[in-house]
Amino acid sequence: MEQDREKWNKKYKEEEYLLKEPSDIVKKFASIAPKGKALDIACGLGRNAKYLAKIGFEVDAVDISDVAINQLKNIPNINPILADLDFYQLPENKYSLILNINYLNRNLFSQIKEALINGGVLIFETFTLDKNKKLDQPKNKNYLLRKNELLRSFSDFYIVYYEEKIITKPNGEKGFISSLVAKKECII
Repeated sequence: MEQDREKWNKKYKEEEYLLKEPSDIVKKFASIAPKGKALDIACGLGRNAKYLAKIGFEVDAVDISDVAINQLKNIPNINPILADLDFYQLPENKYSLILNINYLNRNLFSQIKEALINGGVLIFETFTLDKNKKLDQPKNKNYLLRKNELLRSFSDFYIVYYEEKIITKPNGEKGFISSLVAKKECII
């Protein structure tokens, strides 16, 4: 959707983007995935994709913002992909690691499951609905997980780590997030 692209392009051009370091959950758990292909969904300016590339993954970094994607060109081991994730089709059985950080598109859940290889790892962390009015969260409830939703949605995976908690964002605001690390294990 062109409106989404314009919104994110403006954000990346005009704002001081505070999230520059890789996510803690990515730094903590990326090493449990087998080395190979990784996918960073809604990668933004690529803080997590760059980290994965440095530790040996070949990363497909997907985002709707051409401003963000252009900043990832010519970085070794990163394949920047400009795409609207409402329409992008994840390839099946390709990735040993998939990241989904600070983004929610429930329509991708089944595709994520199919895109991971057997033994592949999913690291998923995003905002969760909480009734606390003092928390900074997306206004559109469609972009907020429900409590335990990630746990239920990926219950057919081996759950390595799951937590719901209040965090302090780089701007000092508080938010409520769900964090999941899960491994696709096919036992036959």
